[in-house]
This record gives sequence, C-alpha cells and structure tokens, in this order.
Amino acid sequence: MWRLKNLSEAQRMKDALLSMQGKVPSLSSIEVGVNTSNHSSALDVVFIGSFENTSALDEFDRDEFHRSIGQLVGSLKEERVVVEYKV
Repeated sequence: MWRLKNLSEAQRMKDALLSMQGKVPSLSSIEVGVNTSNHSSALDVVFIGSFENTSALDEFDRDEFHRSIGQLVGSLKEERVVVEYKV
C-alpha cells in the first residue's frame, strides 16, 4: 500500500502494477485498487498479489520486470506499508 507524492499519479501506478500480470511468472494473481475513502488515514493505492509459496514470493522479489516496476513505484510514492501473510 502506498501514499503517493501526487495523487494524480494513482492511475499511472495502477497501470504499471497491473502490467506485471502475465509477465512475472511467480505472480499467481494480482489486484490493484485506488482509494476512494476520504478518511485521513487512508492510503492511495493497494497491491494484492498472490503467490503459491514463499519461494515464489522470493522469485517475485528478484524478478527483473518486477524490479523495473518497483523503480517507477518508488519514484511516485511518499510512503509504503507492507503486509505479507499466509492464508
């Protein structure tokens, strides 16, 4: 989840994140949402990715296409919050 430096970049970030679908083999599924809440603690963009196991998540972290998207995301973000969990 991210808070952006400029909220007008939310759709650009969403499109970039969604571009990983089908291009990053370890990413089983992806969902990206742009905040619609006016709550003061709300963040701007959320990424939910599913992975078969922790090895797939490790592969995702090393994937070159994912890293290229990460560079763009890093340039747009003001703050980042991460939650990793097993179902």
